[in-house]
Amino acid sequence: MKHIACLLTAIVGWFASAYAASVEARHTHGVFYPGVNNQPVLQLKVTGHSGEKIKKIKFTTGKSSSISSIKVARVLSSGDWNGFTYNTNKLAVEKGKKKPGKGTFSFDVDIELGDSPMYLWLSYDLSESIQRNSRVDGICTEVVMADGSVVVPETIIAKGLEKRVIGRVYPFPYRVVPYYRPRWVKGWGNAEKAVHLTPAHFNLCTDLIHFAYSVNAEGGITYQWTGGGDDKKVADEALAEIKRLHKEAKAKSKLIAGFAHMDGPMTTAVSNAHTRRVMAQNMAHWAISRGYDGIDIDWEYPDTWEEWQNLGYFIADLREELAGSSLSISIASSVTYKVPNYWTTDQLDFLMTMSYDDLGEQHASMHRFQGDANKCLNDFHMAKPRIVVGLPFYSNQQGTLTNQYGYSQIVGWYPRIKPSENVFRSKNQDGSDGPMHSFNGADLITEKCKWLKQQKFGGVMIWAYDTDLPLNHRQSLGRAMYKVIRQPKSKKAE
Repeated sequence: MKHIACLLTAIVGWFASAYAASVEARHTHGVFYPGVNNQPVLQLKVTGHSGEKIKKIKFTTGKSSSISSIKVARVLSSGDWNGFTYNTNKLAVEKGKKKPGKGTFSFDVDIELGDSPMYLWLSYDLSESIQRNSRVDGICTEVVMADGSVVVPETIIAKGLEKRVIGRVYPFPYRVVPYYRPRWVKGWGNAEKAVHLTPAHFNLCTDLIHFAYSVNAEGGITYQWTGGGDDKKVADEALAEIKRLHKEAKAKSKLIAGFAHMDGPMTTAVSNAHTRRVMAQNMAHWAISRGYDGIDIDWEYPDTWEEWQNLGYFIADLREELAGSSLSISIASSVTYKVPNYWTTDQLDFLMTMSYDDLGEQHASMHRFQGDANKCLNDFHMAKPRIVVGLPFYSNQQGTLTNQYGYSQIVGWYPRIKPSENVFRSKNQDGSDGPMHSFNGADLITEKCKWLKQQKFGGVMIWAYDTDLPLNHRQSLGRAMYKVIRQPKSKKAE
């Protein structure tokens, strides 16, 4: 009998262990903004069995720099979309909120588990006064079940990280985000060293996108076409040169891996859950192993609601694969053509509007610039710091999108073009007059930047920065832009 009792005890213990709840904790977001509410800090994945209940969840503020700047902490559960995507707009369900103090803070809840994992979130409302670059952190210390058992979460971090990176308040009041293509890093004429991109640029812009990568339908990472030659060699050498210039400048600006030119492969890859996860793993490892600070996706474009939904699923997967890295996720998108939805926009650290390429007389008007910013604010309910509005440093032939010229070419034709000019007549190869083009002259660039700064939106994006004149040229669009909006001057780097 004694042996039978021991055996029964062992069996009961085995079943209890097999069915005991487990909790994984992931720091999926690493970029935070002053004055923005409901910013996700920590994701909890709770696995148990149907009918089991969570009664209490305990947290600390971890390594947060300023606990007093955390106005409110909230616990939310994911809604019924896909269960693991944090959506502030409509799908996250609030389970409690309070002002965290020093030490631990807890939430009394009554959450019943099901057969599938339950996803919970800790989020913060941050005060306007929180200092730039402050650490923002949260740790789940234990989850208390209805039967009195206590589960200590396992913290999961991205593959390739030696240790978790603490999230921070974005260090600059505005973003200035140039797209830079690999073949132009060393300037025109295949110069040995960069002639357009210099150390000075990195202390003016805030986030430079190395526009170099793409994907295939199987979820693998590929290189974009660089204009001939070995695409991998050109892109890798460009990254090395960008890092050299960044180091020489002792800059605080961020370097972002840009993925684009991938409509067909992206459509296929994100439509399948397995391939979607494989691509998220590959993209996260690619960015982490190469030392980037973020990932930008320029799909162009999800065509249907289902494709936008699949992009949302993919970003959720990418968030999990980047856990604890503090890398940002952004997309470039037209918000008037094949418009994104909140399933995607709610998950982004920032969205960059492609506020150009209209077919009218002015392909990038002030009206379009303002309208795109306000559409993100009013229709997508995005916080202003997350809205980055696009500026063109190139022209479009009026009435078509197939004929474009970089700004430096325009000035090459018209060395005395006035900063107030926004139209010009192009030149054919034989020197004769070509069709009319529209572009943004220096005055319009200045006007747009002043409006954005006055309205306190998140910043500007530039396509394509490599077509500008050198910064010391009096007609440089970058020079006009940086007089209004730029990375603030700081003390000399230590």
